[in-house]
Amino acid sequence: MAFYADKDYTVDDTVLQAAQKVMEGHLGLHWYEAKTERLAGRPSDPKRGLTYQDLNVGTYGYTNIPEDVRTSQSMVSRGSEKVGKLPDMGYVVNRKSDVWSDNVAELYEEVKARRWVPATDIPWTELHTKPLPHDLEMACAQLYTFLQECQIVSMDFPSKWVALINQDFLELKSWMCAQMLDASRLFEVFRKRALFGGAGLGRASATAEQGLKEWLWADQFPQGSVSINLSLAGFLLTLYRQVGAFAPTNVDRKIMRYAMQDAARQTAYGLGQLRYHLSHRPLEANAIEGYLEHTEHALLGLIGSPELLEPMIIICGGGLEKAQVDKGRIATAKFIRLAVREYMERIAAAGLTGHAKRSQIPAMIDRISAAA
Repeated sequence: MAFYADKDYTVDDTVLQAAQKVMEGHLGLHWYEAKTERLAGRPSDPKRGLTYQDLNVGTYGYTNIPEDVRTSQSMVSRGSEKVGKLPDMGYVVNRKSDVWSDNVAELYEEVKARRWVPATDIPWTELHTKPLPHDLEMACAQLYTFLQECQIVSMDFPSKWVALINQDFLELKSWMCAQMLDASRLFEVFRKRALFGGAGLGRASATAEQGLKEWLWADQFPQGSVSINLSLAGFLLTLYRQVGAFAPTNVDRKIMRYAMQDAARQTAYGLGQLRYHLSHRPLEANAIEGYLEHTEHALLGLIGSPELLEPMIIICGGGLEKAQVDKGRIATAKFIRLAVREYMERIAAAGLTGHAKRSQIPAMIDRISAAA
């Protein structure tokens, strides 16, 4: 539903006259009297520069944001004086423990410090000088097609929630915007790699996309975050590490190094957010457990997708010869077991220590990997 301001300023003589008076040189300077804290922000490390952590002081800081933000529903920046009839933005996420992680400010600063550019930081021309055999290039194209599907969801999740989260959590919202940039950059580099090699894009994975959609449309932010920022990002981090180890070209290795650093940040936030949520609201542990029991099958949809497993076997083995496929199957089996083990370790580290024993996923992954 559209929102309309309380008046049409083009026909508001009060606003027009006030603006004209100022432009005539009659400055009221009422904003000099703003009842706000006077602060001179200084960088603790001049080489690093001024960061959000340096401004974590007094009324401008994030440490003392209350658990329930009840008195701030406008878009005003935290610490500003609130005067007049400010609009109610209708924020639906107003509890700190729903979204916060103690590392959000650091992660936001790291995003900026470690930014990279797919167009110029990847040595694309090397793919011309040393082209891959057809089977390997086709496998790479399929893998990067699959990864694009994952990055779309990684980009959509923060964009879905950022406008619904209270503006007082401005460092968290800054981080979420940086997440979108990270995901869009990875989507860009995956798409360019698939198309640069000459094979074109591969096939979409129905099982992966069905599961990703279920994760994306979680009703509440904490549940969606554990799926996208911990389950998906953690799985991708393991996947990037595996591809980087068996990458057929220097271009692919470099792409995976950048992808790992970006996925590691997302995973660090997902772990920190779940830990913060459970430590401040321990009674929510059962709700998170119940959510995982109903939606964790999506992880199996990702791992068990032939559109992922087959190109991984070819890449890890180096081709389609029997000996190569056998080598690739063994390496891929190790990868999927590792992906699930690391996922369960992160869930436990966040506070759900007994989850691995209750989950059905490890046993199913054992059945899949045993076939290798």
